[in-house]
Amino acid sequence: MQAPRMRVGVYGDSRISTLPDQLARVGHDVSFLDYDPEPPPVEELDMVILEVREPLLEAAVEKLAERSRRGQIFVHTALAHGVQIMDPLEVTGSVVIALGQLSPDRWAVTAVDEIGETIADLLIGELGASAFHFNDVDRLRLGAAVTYVEVVHTLRGDAVRLLADVLGDAQEAQDIADALGPLRRLPEVAGPVGLRARWESVDNPGQARAFRQSARRVAETQHNQDAELWAIQEEKL
Repeated sequence: MQAPRMRVGVYGDSRISTLPDQLARVGHDVSFLDYDPEPPPVEELDMVILEVREPLLEAAVEKLAERSRRGQIFVHTALAHGVQIMDPLEVTGSVVIALGQLSPDRWAVTAVDEIGETIADLLIGELGASAFHFNDVDRLRLGAAVTYVEVVHTLRGDAVRLLADVLGDAQEAQDIADALGPLRRLPEVAGPVGLRARWESVDNPGQARAFRQSARRVAETQHNQDAELWAIQEEKL
């Protein structure tokens, strides 16, 4: 038996997640609300999704609390925030849930109580996705971890561009990068082709700085004191 279809309103200044689209695909009545200074009429909706950038989320919650009613479901999709930021809505009797999209079919879930957790699990299950439960403190660490992964992915692209500059062929550089695996051990620091010499050969200041700082972190994880000390000393110069 199909679960009841909900009237869902999406309120926000951006598209942070695919939640509205996924809910529409499984049959819910999804509409987009005007994002303006006045709180939108939400009283007739079963659920409101806040697709709001993190710096604007608190103000959006306070605005919607002026129009919320007991029993409504409010969901925000800001990954690093938990549910504490939804307190103005919770005190009106609304069910508050913090979701965060980790991948197309994986979601971070934080709720105040079992009712919120159950509703979140039912929603995620209806989408054919998996839920990972976190408390408010861990949501911030989760946001940091995801940002770290995204930073590394971005730096990988920068490294591939450096390789492409050397090769003179972007596709060859991409193919070589795709074939490379994790770095087992950093090169020795000294010597004509050592870590220091390789760093000095990078003529782009930003890439050279990223090379040194990334090498330092790898040295820390591999307990390579020589490389770590070299990177620290270069940073002080």
